[in-house]
Amino acid sequence: MKRTLFFFTTFFAIAVHAQQLSKEATHEISKKANKGFLYEPRIDEANNQMILTYVTKATGRKVKFENYKFDLNFNFLGVNETEEGVEKIKGYRADKGDEWEMMAVSVERNLMGTLVLRRKLIKKKWNWFWGGYDIKIEQKEKLKPKSEDGNKFFYLTHAEQNESGSVIIVAGEKGDRNDPWRQYKRIHVLRYDADLNQLADQVIEFEHPQFIAAVNTDDADEDAETDADVAILFAPMGGKGMGKIQDPNAGNYTFVRVSADAKVKERISVASNHGIFDASFIGIGNDIVMYGPANENKTDYLNEKPADDKFKAKNFQIVRISGGKVAFVTSTPISDFEKKAQVPPGQKKSPDYTGRKFRVAEVIETSNGDILFTGQNYNSAGGLGRRGAGTEYTDIVMMHFDSRGNLKAQYGVRREENDKEAKMAPNSQLLTESNDGKSLYWTILEMKGVKTEKELGDSKYKFLVYPNTAKINLGAATIGEFVQFGQGKSDYYVNNKYPFLKIGKGQIVFLGENKSGKTLWFAKMPLD
Repeated sequence: MKRTLFFFTTFFAIAVHAQQLSKEATHEISKKANKGFLYEPRIDEANNQMILTYVTKATGRKVKFENYKFDLNFNFLGVNETEEGVEKIKGYRADKGDEWEMMAVSVERNLMGTLVLRRKLIKKKWNWFWGGYDIKIEQKEKLKPKSEDGNKFFYLTHAEQNESGSVIIVAGEKGDRNDPWRQYKRIHVLRYDADLNQLADQVIEFEHPQFIAAVNTDDADEDAETDADVAILFAPMGGKGMGKIQDPNAGNYTFVRVSADAKVKERISVASNHGIFDASFIGIGNDIVMYGPANENKTDYLNEKPADDKFKAKNFQIVRISGGKVAFVTSTPISDFEKKAQVPPGQKKSPDYTGRKFRVAEVIETSNGDILFTGQNYNSAGGLGRRGAGTEYTDIVMMHFDSRGNLKAQYGVRREENDKEAKMAPNSQLLTESNDGKSLYWTILEMKGVKTEKELGDSKYKFLVYPNTAKINLGAATIGEFVQFGQGKSDYYVNNKYPFLKIGKGQIVFLGENKSGKTLWFAKMPLD
């Protein structure tokens, strides 16, 4: 076996206020491993070991691996080759094989908005190019469900349940001459299995017509082990021709939580301070936090003035649901974000949240109860983006609220990388609380470029991404300077799939490689 080269560097923090790496190391891997792909890193803290497993060859029913072993201080312990059956690969269904099929439900609506269900045959075939199953879908027979009164349903939204193959559907009971608004007042929560058998039908009645402002379910994650609850926010409908049928208060929202078996667990009235509330959901423990841009009064109805990309709100609103009731509702004027703007010391201008739609990357609740949203401003295709060619992601903004939803600060960051390739995709971000709970480390992954390389003979894009980290003082609501890691003579970049390693508490561990992928890079950053 070719002798590997091992380089090791250790250094300690010099400055008290700036984040530093406490240790970093590099190690060269073989050509076979470099031409393959990193299957997974395994951390065994009990035995002080880390194993990086590379797939080097895959033919028929066998897969060859190269396993690099290190201790948790990145000292190289050895390498060995193994061969396993393909069923050992993560994500591969040993009980199903290379190709398998399953039945599920496809949810559609016709031109009249009528709910239509179809059985669908999902065919899956393993693909080594990306390490997962390719999916093809064949549509089968269809069904137009009806209520007990014989009325068809008007489709509103649905949530697929990947684990069980069932589907939860929210649909209105279609109206007629006697009650033309019924489909927006008499709402059904339906559940069907893959054979189109109805498993549940629960009715939610409203006095006034309703519009779905937001819906959220964790079942968008195909790896979810259980079917999740569905969170729905209803908003009153209003406008021309509705007259007295509309709710006079456009901010009279209703939060509904539906269980995985389609039972209504919670129905809570939410008195929104303003008329437009373009909501998103985040779960914090057992609580639900809803947030988004909101308008200035209670007379604008969401269905009349949707919060599209051109919409510019006057406020940013937060609602927290806890213990079956509203814990708080706050609306922060957009002008306050500029007043409470903070920037890193070396940055002159502050990018601000302007009230437009905003892509949230991560939300965290700290040990002192503060809530922080970090995300990114963007310009969409159709005129706002460069030459209208697609979405452009621009400045990064973090909103810092206290435990009751009051704004403490806004942190605006000009990205280090702003060329065309960097603007194509949003920046991944990581928020990590310090050991003493007084600070927050904010890591932004900056994209310096894109490289084409081959893995097991297939061409694949590799994004050249490096970490850029700043420290936030939670009590004072101030931000320090960003420090780049991995950027130097060799230019190391974090692994696209595994940029961080979970090794011990109280530190962030980066995993990366150089541009060619031949040399591994490890780095520890203590969370002092």
